[in-house]
Amino acid sequence: MISSILDHKNVALANIGWVILHVWIALEIEESMGFLAIVLLIGGIFALSYNSDGKLGRRIMLLPSLLYLLVLPAVIGSVTGEMESSGYAWLDVIGPIIWVLIIPVTLLASTQEWTGIGVTVE
Repeated sequence: MISSILDHKNVALANIGWVILHVWIALEIEESMGFLAIVLLIGGIFALSYNSDGKLGRRIMLLPSLLYLLVLPAVIGSVTGEMESSGYAWLDVIGPIIWVLIIPVTLLASTQEWTGIGVTVE
């Protein structure tokens, strides 16, 4: 089960879904073309990872995985209630939960080559 959760294609698809939500956030909440450009770049990286084979796909996914660590202070602030509301109650609840799930899963999937976590033994 863990090998299918950490399969780079599944993780890339989950991140692409997260990127799609962030396109809406960039346009509706942030109203920032700079933020939108970053979101689209990260989405492109995950699309490239999805279309690449195993080892290469995971290595491509490593860059946004590490960049996700920069979001951790904001995620912690959201969880503890220290961050400003987005103006959407559902997003203030669901957003931090998804971040708390997607950051470690993406990190584990992208480092699977070195950690061996979730690798199927034949």
